[in-house]
Amino acid sequence: MIRGRLKNKKRYSSVMIIPHSSGEVRSLRFSAFYFKLAAMIGMLMIVVLCMGIIINTIWKENKELKANISQLLELTNQQKELLDSKALELQSLKDKERNIDEIMQEYADKIREITENYISMNTSGGLASRSGDRSASSFSADIADLKELLDSLSEINSSEEGYKVDLSEAEEKLKKYLDAIPTLWPASGRKNDGFGYRTDPFTGKKKFHEGLDISASSGTPIKAAASGVVEFAGNKGGYGNCVIINHGNGLKTLYAHSSKLLVKEGQNVQKGDVIAQVGSTGRSTGPHLHFEVHVGGTPVDPLKYLE
Repeated sequence: MIRGRLKNKKRYSSVMIIPHSSGEVRSLRFSAFYFKLAAMIGMLMIVVLCMGIIINTIWKENKELKANISQLLELTNQQKELLDSKALELQSLKDKERNIDEIMQEYADKIREITENYISMNTSGGLASRSGDRSASSFSADIADLKELLDSLSEINSSEEGYKVDLSEAEEKLKKYLDAIPTLWPASGRKNDGFGYRTDPFTGKKKFHEGLDISASSGTPIKAAASGVVEFAGNKGGYGNCVIINHGNGLKTLYAHSSKLLVKEGQNVQKGDVIAQVGSTGRSTGPHLHFEVHVGGTPVDPLKYLE
């Protein structure tokens, strides 16, 4: 019976609170169960606090790692761009190292191709239509390609790689072709009526206008739009004082309503030479230049040629 009583007896722990003053001493008594529970709660709080510190440290390290990765990616992209740029430079150098004979052959082939196209353009009625859809723009594009090819030859010729090619003949041929095309504006002034149907200023009816009118003051110089031979210089009815230049291969230009003619028939003129002065002779309502371009005897839109 005594042993049974001893087993059921609870154990307690006491905490004494002793004030600094002469106050009453207090004693708090806890059972062993609550004391252990408090100790476990304290340990759990310490564990949670430690875990929070560890997680916070990991989060900061992860943030720094992401920043470092971002910097590395940016650096990698910069290096890639640099490598791509160098690759383009290498490719450009390789292109410049093409065989000179091959390029010269390409140039010769291009000359023949343009010549054939030009002759075909001026002998076929379909290509020399009033609209000028094919003749002017196509030939001008061929000339642009030819000039680009010649520029590449000149670049190689002026390089320090030791390549030297005599381009005088090629340049002379190209200059002759370019000079024979009416790309130069024949007078300074304001573009007025263009190529196509318009209301006739005298009759008030719709009529096809076969050229380009450039309004300018009387006496303004009129220049040859391309090199050639003066085929006509004199009075030509409604055109008034007029100059017609033959540029070869069926290509001609006409300059009308001049106040004064400065060239004669059979005279050779170069692109840019002053051939007449703006006026209002013939069937005209005021001082201006009426300019026409003819391909194979058919007028085409001058704006297809003029730069």
